[in-house]
Amino acid sequence: MKISSEKIDIKKTYLAVTTMLMAILCVDLYMVVIKFLGNEYSVIQLAVFRNIAGVIPLILLILFTKEYFTIFKNLNKTFITLSFFRGLGFLAMNIFIFISVINLEFATAMTLTFSSPFFIVIFSIFFLKDKIGIYRWSAIFIGFLGVVLIMKPTSEIFNFYSIFPILTAIAWAMTVIILKFIPEGHSTAKIQLFTLIFNVIGGIILYFITSGHVEIKSIEDFFLMTLTGILGGTAAILFIYSYRLISASKMASFEYLGIPSSFVLGWIFFKEAPWEQLFPGVLAIVLAGMIIIWRDKVKQKSIKGNNQFN
Repeated sequence: MKISSEKIDIKKTYLAVTTMLMAILCVDLYMVVIKFLGNEYSVIQLAVFRNIAGVIPLILLILFTKEYFTIFKNLNKTFITLSFFRGLGFLAMNIFIFISVINLEFATAMTLTFSSPFFIVIFSIFFLKDKIGIYRWSAIFIGFLGVVLIMKPTSEIFNFYSIFPILTAIAWAMTVIILKFIPEGHSTAKIQLFTLIFNVIGGIILYFITSGHVEIKSIEDFFLMTLTGILGGTAAILFIYSYRLISASKMASFEYLGIPSSFVLGWIFFKEAPWEQLFPGVLAIVLAGMIIIWRDKVKQKSIKGNNQFN
């Protein structure tokens, strides 16, 4: 039985890693498209189109889970309020990351967003009342050092747009914290649907009160805009699926595969190779993330060990 169980765990691990890699590729590819479209269309316009088109993979998920009617049941004030703030958080994240990839080198913008684990830890202290030890504090300071080394605030490389990947990481961290407050019993499809609804509503309001929007210039651009929503929505579903197969502490480390993939895509599509700017800061960010992941894994083993003796 033990051998059989180990084989099942290995299969789950391989499937989870494969799914995670597909999700990372989807994110990087749709950010490449955003960078191409960024000179022709406003960030708000791109964000609205991405989120409206994001409903396509969500509909497929609802059909797959057969939540045609149950998805609209048990809607209470707490769930709606949290979905509202989560939707605004995702809208802010979309806007910030779009500004980042359009105005910065692709790999630099994407790498700086990996500072999100440190903000999640900090927010956990204030909102979730988590107790943080020396290992996590060390990770926060190491990760912050890595961000500073990449941004180089005292050099000519630093500019106004360098702050937007950090704002992206903060917005993502807030959506993760909000998710912790959503009561159990609400499915992934349900949470995604109502988050997307408020995301789209917020984007449309911004669209009408801001300027710089233009008509879609070609069928190709319309297809590319739709593609950003399909890829982005698919990535969200794949991330959820991979994290549900095995523990988060095991999966989180594979997100850092997004760093070399953004390097490769930045070089292929934009002929960028920002080695000097990214190193050694990127190593500090990865090290800090690994410390957080390792510490989570140790704590989970400790909890399981205590439960066995209770």
